[in-house]
Amino acid sequence: MSDNFFEKHEFSMGMFAAGIAVIMFIMFGAGIVCPLAILSLQTLFGEFTSKEFGILFTSSVVIMTLIIVVPNVLIFRGKPRAAKVNQINIYFQLVCYSLLSLTFEHQYKWVFLSFVIFPLLANWLMVSAKYQAFLAYHEALRKDPIGFRRSLAKKMFE
Repeated sequence: MSDNFFEKHEFSMGMFAAGIAVIMFIMFGAGIVCPLAILSLQTLFGEFTSKEFGILFTSSVVIMTLIIVVPNVLIFRGKPRAAKVNQINIYFQLVCYSLLSLTFEHQYKWVFLSFVIFPLLANWLMVSAKYQAFLAYHEALRKDPIGFRRSLAKKMFE
């Protein structure tokens, strides 16, 4: 598997940058969509008390944090199928931004909704060859750590 990785993928810093950027873009998109969704609910159902707003905000942030952290830890642990959860998260964010464009009423509505670029960028990076190499790197490293490190050292010092 370790030699197979170097035959199929290009080993570069770009693959690590793509992997980290996907995680960051998903986090940025989720961090913006949570308060916007709550503010949109306020326009539909009336003003929330501070306690109701705090409970909604805290619960949405905890849920989105878990949905982001758990699959990415699994990816770093060599489980590339966890990237499907990231893809579902991105689609969920895109649906939320679409619904917010219809229901959110604010003076700077389109400025806030311009943050839809984060899940779009994450989606674009997830289909790139660099991100696929990032997933394959962690999978190969987890399957045969000693053999992979030997192949990596041989590749670097050739």
